[in-house]
Amino acid sequence: MESKEKARVNKPLTAAQKRFNRLIAKMRYKVEQGFGTLKRRFKLTRASYFTATKVRCQMVLKALAFNLLKGLNKISLTLRSTGQLRPV
Repeated sequence: MESKEKARVNKPLTAAQKRFNRLIAKMRYKVEQGFGTLKRRFKLTRASYFTATKVRCQMVLKALAFNLLKGLNKISLTLRSTGQLRPV
């Protein structure tokens, strides 16, 4: 995926560039939201290890935890909307 086009001083965006930015905005929002959650909840701002293998393993585990969190939230929303999940 290409990145968002940006205007520069004395060089505004063309109509095609503006259209491109609008087309990718929805997907970009979802991706940025995911990275925001990873940074906020799972402290993805810096790696805890020095070797590439350990850092890669840490990222995979954090991504797994993120996906489990998303799945749990979807299940609880579904149960709540059907009335099967009641607050304690």
